[in-house]
Amino acid sequence: MLLDVLIAACAALAALGVMLIGFKLLRTVPPRWLGPVVAAVAVVAVTATLRYQWAYRVEAMLPPEMVVIERLGTRSPFEPWSYLKPVTTTLVVADRGTLRTNPAHADLVLINVLVVGRARDTLFTRHLVDCAGRREATFPPNVTFTSEGLPDGLIWAADAPPALLNTACAVSS
Repeated sequence: MLLDVLIAACAALAALGVMLIGFKLLRTVPPRWLGPVVAAVAVVAVTATLRYQWAYRVEAMLPPEMVVIERLGTRSPFEPWSYLKPVTTTLVVADRGTLRTNPAHADLVLINVLVVGRARDTLFTRHLVDCAGRREATFPPNVTFTSEGLPDGLIWAADAPPALLNTACAVSS
């Protein structure tokens, strides 16, 4: 966040410098109100650009085994342009490097999922994906198991993100 503030301040100063050089070349004096307006426009433009580029920068830094399965965008009245194109503030990432299968239950795949938010802590969860039933469940840390070796008491969600199902089930098929 501090880096964003520094970048915005530098952009404001650079825009003011370009404006002053332009008026110097034209041999005229700029109106007094133009400096703050140019600086404000530069700050808003740079801030909006940084917010829109956040998700792409984070994706570029992810290791190859991490797959973005969902991008969650937000809209805000403080950023009216976000109603045209929402700003991605959260990435849901599946870690293919953590895929685990059990030969006795080949249709079930255990995978780690991370929820990476802008200016927020990263949330880590484990999901059990049923490839045959096309459903998934959050795998709690204190799960109990049945006599067949299956987790007991899971709450299955039939509306799992298709990208999560495809990522997890690509290995088991």
